[in-house]
Amino acid sequence: MRRGDKVLIVALLALVLAWLPVRAALERRRGETAIISLNGQMIREIKLDQLKEPLQFTLTTPDGRGYNIVRAEPGRIRVIEANCPEQIDVHQGWISHPGQSIICLPHRLVIRIAGGKGDVDSIIR
Repeated sequence: MRRGDKVLIVALLALVLAWLPVRAALERRRGETAIISLNGQMIREIKLDQLKEPLQFTLTTPDGRGYNIVRAEPGRIRVIEANCPEQIDVHQGWISHPGQSIICLPHRLVIRIAGGKGDVDSIIR
């Protein structure tokens, strides 16, 4: 390998490393949307990048026995409290990237993040 080859490799590496922060900034501006479905029907859509202050609301199951308290903040969303037995949805924590989801099977609640580029084959970070 000659000196020119090494310089070319280093230059290409520097170019790739310089592009990574630009790509991350562009992805943040995509406009992620939280889609909330209860019992198979979409009930709410929240544009996470447009929230100015936290939003908190309670979802109740159709039979009135189950509840989930959902909190959305700029760029992220989570279930903070529920009365389901295993609390998997609560322990899931915050989600913010396209393709991520929170599911509460006993209450038939699904919260998923859809991205601006389309949410087919999204990469979860």
